[in-house]
Amino acid sequence: MAEYTPVKLLGDTLGQRHRHLNSLVRAAGESGTTVQDVEAEPEQSAVDRLFKIDLAVSLRDADYILRNLKHDDMLFVSRALKARWLLDRHDIINPKYLENTLFPEMIFPAVSKMKHWLYINLRDPAKCQEFYEYYKQNSFEFAIKFLSHCSNHFILEEVPKILTKLSPHYLKVLCEKCPTVAKIYYDSLATQDDVKNRYLKQEQSYYNSIKCVLKSDADVFLDVTENYFNLDKFSRFSPLATDYIMRYHRSRVISKLGLYVAHVLHIPTLAAKLSVDECQDVVLQLARASYLQYWFQYKAVEPLIKRLHPQKRAAFKKRIFVLKDIGECIQEWPYPTPKSPPQSDTSSHIFDDINYTPFTPTQFQFKRMIKKRKCGRYMACDIITVENNMKTDLQRLFEEFRFIGFDRALHDLGQRLRSTGSADRRRDIFLVLISKTGGRNDAVSALLQLAARHSNEPVHIRAAVVRSLVKRAAVWRLPADVWQNLLNFGRGLGLDGTPSEAACYEGLHAVIIRQLLAGECEPKIINAFLNNFSSLKEYSLKVDERLRIAVGLQNLLVAAAAGMEPARAVDRLNQLLDVIEVYGIQIQTVYPVIEIIKSLALSDENVVRPLIERLYKAKIGRQELLRENLKLRCDEAALLNALRHDLSALETEQIVNIIARGGKKFDRFISKLVIYFTQNEQLPVYFRTTLREMIASEDNEKGNIIKQVRSLVCLSYQDFEKNFSEVDAIEKKNDTLRAALRACAHRARPVVNLAKWGWSRAGAKAVATRAMRCREIEKAEFIHTLATDRRTVRVALALNLRSEGEPVLDTFTSAAKLRPVAALRVALRYFRHYDTKVDVGVWKIIKPLLSNVDLSSKERLRNSLKKIQWIPSAIKPDYCSTLYFVLEKILDGGSEVLLREICILLPEVEVDTIETILTWLFEKIGEDVVPLPYPAMMVRYLMLSTNDEDLERRFTKIGDRFLECLSSLRCDKASVFKKRLHQTINSLKYNAAFLDNKYSLCLSVIEKILTWLQTLLPKEENFPKYVQIHLTMLYFRAVRQSMKQMPEVFADPKRKRTEGVEAVGFVFGRYIAKEVAELVTTYFDSIIELYTGALVDYLGDFADGSSRGKFIESLLKGMLAGAEGTERRMAVYVLKDRSYDVKNEARKELERLLIQDKFTEVFVHAELLN
Repeated sequence: MAEYTPVKLLGDTLGQRHRHLNSLVRAAGESGTTVQDVEAEPEQSAVDRLFKIDLAVSLRDADYILRNLKHDDMLFVSRALKARWLLDRHDIINPKYLENTLFPEMIFPAVSKMKHWLYINLRDPAKCQEFYEYYKQNSFEFAIKFLSHCSNHFILEEVPKILTKLSPHYLKVLCEKCPTVAKIYYDSLATQDDVKNRYLKQEQSYYNSIKCVLKSDADVFLDVTENYFNLDKFSRFSPLATDYIMRYHRSRVISKLGLYVAHVLHIPTLAAKLSVDECQDVVLQLARASYLQYWFQYKAVEPLIKRLHPQKRAAFKKRIFVLKDIGECIQEWPYPTPKSPPQSDTSSHIFDDINYTPFTPTQFQFKRMIKKRKCGRYMACDIITVENNMKTDLQRLFEEFRFIGFDRALHDLGQRLRSTGSADRRRDIFLVLISKTGGRNDAVSALLQLAARHSNEPVHIRAAVVRSLVKRAAVWRLPADVWQNLLNFGRGLGLDGTPSEAACYEGLHAVIIRQLLAGECEPKIINAFLNNFSSLKEYSLKVDERLRIAVGLQNLLVAAAAGMEPARAVDRLNQLLDVIEVYGIQIQTVYPVIEIIKSLALSDENVVRPLIERLYKAKIGRQELLRENLKLRCDEAALLNALRHDLSALETEQIVNIIARGGKKFDRFISKLVIYFTQNEQLPVYFRTTLREMIASEDNEKGNIIKQVRSLVCLSYQDFEKNFSEVDAIEKKNDTLRAALRACAHRARPVVNLAKWGWSRAGAKAVATRAMRCREIEKAEFIHTLATDRRTVRVALALNLRSEGEPVLDTFTSAAKLRPVAALRVALRYFRHYDTKVDVGVWKIIKPLLSNVDLSSKERLRNSLKKIQWIPSAIKPDYCSTLYFVLEKILDGGSEVLLREICILLPEVEVDTIETILTWLFEKIGEDVVPLPYPAMMVRYLMLSTNDEDLERRFTKIGDRFLECLSSLRCDKASVFKKRLHQTINSLKYNAAFLDNKYSLCLSVIEKILTWLQTLLPKEENFPKYVQIHLTMLYFRAVRQSMKQMPEVFADPKRKRTEGVEAVGFVFGRYIAKEVAELVTTYFDSIIELYTGALVDYLGDFADGSSRGKFIESLLKGMLAGAEGTERRMAVYVLKDRSYDVKNEARKELERLLIQDKFTEVFVHAELLN
């Protein structure tokens, strides 16, 4: 088979060689040559292998294709994937065979590429379902790509199971295949909170993703729109969507007219699809809708009103907007309006503990500063509001004549025109009249007759009138006599090509448009127009007018550019490109333009550079201007273009210099050159020789050598290993070159044999590149070997963490010994990426490193370690406490964050660890040390006692010492004592302990602290503090009583946060009523008012949210049930002060209960209803 291999490609360009290779493959196939005939032939270049692969693809030789899929060179893998007929081979294309047999023997990039190839090309529903079901558990992002190609029946079965995972993109893809998916998704918003919460984060995106359903199942789409369209956020439909709805679903629009017109449809398109009578009826219905008054105004419905005949339009506007003759108004929406699904309650819960912050040396207060900024912002808003409400004389004149027809306006304003002395006022009158013409020729003619009587107006007034006429009335279409009147009125404004006395470019534009449409342009007009050129895109031209104007402008600009000096010629050609972009047409005169540009490039390259770049982007003259493009824009696309069309353009020193500086930017170009052009051909030899000279240059910098070597490695072809050996044998002054050759060895073809070279010779970077591309069957061996070398242990960790389920302990153990800092950094990424799936053993390996590694000089690592939101919950308590000790030793300022987190996780932290931390806080000394920095943590530590012996031990070790320190602060630092005591009393309410029966001695802790406080503060002078402690005791008893009475409620986390709140609140209210009754008996009746004040403050300390309102409502009901006589008035006071926490319906019910009670009726009228 020597006639086919080795393959020698013929052709001067890349394109020709591509075609020649394809012809060789066809000829071999037609001659009966098989893959086995050529497979054993030696391969002298990559093209020989490409020929064999292409032949195997054409002959459907699956065995040879599979062998190439396992190759180390991605060039051959990509070529083998041209065999799309593999998709028909179920013995190969099935997930079990691929995952168990083929993929483990393919390099990692090849696996990724083949997976991409699979989901792009696989379309058979049964096979797609097989792939989806295989991958959906462990690789959902890959599996979902197959779901849209499954059968509709399977999609409808599967979608309800994956709603929480659907992104807007995949929802759109599934809806395109099966429109019912949109209905399933939106129906789920009412029942599945997880789906709803994700939807609300990207509401507009999810809604946009189902717009594809409009034409496949419009009823589903419109049902969703009528239920979930966000009136405040969503944009209106496009003209095309509006047109489709009006053509095929008009009845849906008519049935809910206010909704669709005011918020949903594109009104100009809607107006075009309705008859004149229907437009009039729609406006009347909208005017009667009082619920649309915030939207209904003339501007909003102007497209509908403009459908009426001009003679009827004025009377109709007057009827609607002036006389308000619209009939009976409708106050409320006659049907439910769409709205977003309600937000889930994400507020804090009363069973959530307050996360207190440790006291620090400096705590600044910014309250006054914020207040000033707020006031300044409000002042600015007031100024803007006043300015927006001020109207100019012109605006007021428009408003006065908005609903008056042209004829009457012409009569009334014509009279004012004669009597008005102000020139600006006369200008405003003309502008209003122009707006009333509506662009009608008869109205414009009447206006110009009026204007002729005022032809002696100042030039700036006439210029304003002409400018407005051109923009509003399309005056270039006027009859000849009316046009002449316009020219007469516009004398001195440059309409004849002479210099203008006032700025009036629009007038000249109207003249040039009229002349271009007529096909005859006066030279004087052309010169004036080109001096102030415009593409005329701002004018409303008809389709045929746009085409004629575009062609006319091109001819003008090409003619003007010929023979001009370079700078001015480039300006004209840039204007020509503007015209092509604006009008979206092909250039009509390519050849003369190209010739002009070539001559300009020879005379002044810098001036013509931006123009050539624009031509290239516009895909104009790329082949004709190939050499010019290479000179001015030498990116990879330009080089590839030259490789396809003209190789001689690449043989310049400029091109080699750019490649030498480019590094990775030209990899694709170099690869194609090396593959399709042999080692000894002129262009590769030129590049290789020049690059070697650059590298050998003595003044060459290190950074440049690395970039140059990258291209040279590819251009060395099969001689790379020989060249490397030669460099490797030279003395040490070539260290940079040797290192660069090793780093770029992966670019060589044929691929370097790492086992033959040896890892030491290849270098760490080459080893890392090879390792990260390794096959699955080689992975374990690579990890084991890499983990034993300090230089490659990080690679071992990265390779180990690339896929889930890999054993990582051995690798981390090795890394911890060889590169402890690297092990710490990788462990953080591991914790963040795998979260709940982490192996806890990794933490046990990493934990000693926190103490052994010197973190004092590694600020970035410390900051990363303090990002505890990345740490899995299984190890977070131990992690935070360990890191806290380390940071405290090096006096890092961020340890307070860890201390706060430890307090949150207190029940999960080891008791010895907590005691060590608290002892540490007592023993810290120094000028900046804060006394008793965290009372809340100490109190909660005491609350977690499990038995009497444990409680006694905790008080002996920590509690007594804490209370002694707090007592001493009262004498030394009164203000500090006040803050610490406040946190101490507040932290007594500890829900984590109250709601866990394991901690049964919470009441004993509170009583001990209460006894201590009584020895320190008189009860009469500090009554609110004592009430607060007593209320916490009652709250604890209420929680435990409710848990005893309703164990099934508190065993269910969801019911505990709903029914549990009501139960605790009711019992708490009864206990409060009982205690108040005892206080009244002991002291006096008005103590109720004192107690109520403390109770209101206590309730305010509960976490804010909807649960607090429910809790207070239940508490008040419990108080009413437990209190007697006038003691019930306390419920009235509490309801008054905390009414904003209670929902309106519940508040009204409570008021009704209170007003029906003879003991509280008077207080209700005095406190609530007055």
